[in-house]
Amino acid sequence: MSVAGGFHGRYSVTPQYPEDGDKKDSPRSAASAESVAFLLLAGVAVGLGFGAGVDWVFGTFPLFVIIGVFVGFGLALYAVYLETK
Repeated sequence: MSVAGGFHGRYSVTPQYPEDGDKKDSPRSAASAESVAFLLLAGVAVGLGFGAGVDWVFGTFPLFVIIGVFVGFGLALYAVYLETK
């Protein structure tokens, strides 16, 4: 047993690195997951902000906020589709 070299005993697990064709659990897939999460959150936030701005101008508070959130979410889903295509 060596601290620097690691412990390779009966119950140890050797690390398995993804092969070139395998995208599962790679740093690229983690970055892709972060990108998807950011796109969804940003889409909803932009739709919410745009809807709140329109509601503030016209004085119709909940109407355009709700529409903006759904439109922002829809556009975010489309952006995720384009990102992962």
